[in-house]
Amino acid sequence: MPASHDPADAAFGSARISPQRREIVSAVEALTGAFTVEELARTTHARDASIGTATVYRAVAALEASRWLERVGERDGSALFARCQAGAHHHHHVVCERCGRVEVTQCPVEIAAAENPDGFRITRHEVTLYGLCPSCSASGTGVS
Repeated sequence: MPASHDPADAAFGSARISPQRREIVSAVEALTGAFTVEELARTTHARDASIGTATVYRAVAALEASRWLERVGERDGSALFARCQAGAHHHHHVVCERCGRVEVTQCPVEIAAAENPDGFRITRHEVTLYGLCPSCSASGTGVS
């Protein structure tokens, strides 16, 4: 099989590629800010009604596994995802609760200070920062 030159194919790493998965990547690239899988499924379905929600869930899992997509927080109990191009260096995200804009931020946790004196060795941590982006903050509408 000849190598693909479709940039969407690279998003899936070694996972299976299909026209539906290419459309899902295209829908992600058209979104601005963080989104839930349900929101991506609605966007994808509006573009191609033959793509089911289960297909979107499987594609998002593959895109997260390939690190093309990152889980950046949660909204109303659903995971939020975003396309992050910050690379492999340690970082976190701040998510606008109003519009979903996502920015990369430095880690606010000082691991050395977090070491527990009772012998715990920190092996990982999770930090989710939420707030209002400058545009939403300036609009004065607050968080809904």
